[in-house]
Amino acid sequence: MLDSLTADHLEMVRLWRNQEFVRSNMEFKELITRDEQEAWFQSLDLEENLYWIIRTHDYPVGLIHIKNIDLDEMVGEAGVFVGEPSYLEMPQPMLAILFMMELAFNALSFTKLKAKIKSGNTRAINFNEKLGYQLVPDQPQGFQYYDVSKDEFETATSKLRSQSKHMYGDKTLIAQSTVRTKLATRLVAGIQDSEDYFNPSFL
Repeated sequence: MLDSLTADHLEMVRLWRNQEFVRSNMEFKELITRDEQEAWFQSLDLEENLYWIIRTHDYPVGLIHIKNIDLDEMVGEAGVFVGEPSYLEMPQPMLAILFMMELAFNALSFTKLKAKIKSGNTRAINFNEKLGYQLVPDQPQGFQYYDVSKDEFETATSKLRSQSKHMYGDKTLIAQSTVRTKLATRLVAGIQDSEDYFNPSFL
């Protein structure tokens, strides 16, 4: 299940985000205070950012997002982190990423997705390359951008999506925010109009 991020989730997400195994691969590594977390949430432009909590068996395990969305170019930056250590090697985060990418390319008609990854984080780099992401050339070492188009994503993940659908089913629950921004309305309309989604089950 993907559950739209609300104020009720903020303290849980803050505690997840402050864990060393999460912070070590983030560009911003400082501990986040409650006031800072609330200020970040209040500053979010809901026309440019989509954040969801990943739940399995109604248990929250991580955060996934598409942020800094350019509605003219239809490009956004995707990201995820697992907050519960016991789920680091579980399939739920991977299923959530696949589904989120399908939402971006099918429901929202994105031209590209971007991801920002720390140089040397071979685990994240290898995983994103399996999703079709490629390193954007001519960047300095540090945190580097990778990007992927719809065709690149579908080609790279065809076998993975087919296997996952067979193993985990084809039903996904999305608890979308009741705030009806243009972006949220477009997302809901796109979901309703398409039958092409991978739709893994997170339950």
